[in-house]
Amino acid sequence: MNNFPAGTRVFFWTSEGEVQYAVVKSSSRLQDGTQILVLQLEGSNKTITLPALGVTIVT
Repeated sequence: MNNFPAGTRVFFWTSEGEVQYAVVKSSSRLQDGTQILVLQLEGSNKTITLPALGVTIVT
């Protein structure tokens, strides 16, 4: 089951202690079962990849 479908708004904490918001572009799973998210950062053209465990869905 995919808990982070494309279009889901999420946030995560940066290494500087700031909240960063993003939108899920896609997701996949590694062979060990880790869910990986491709995220489009809000207010930026940057795309990043993070494990799903590192982000929280914005409610």
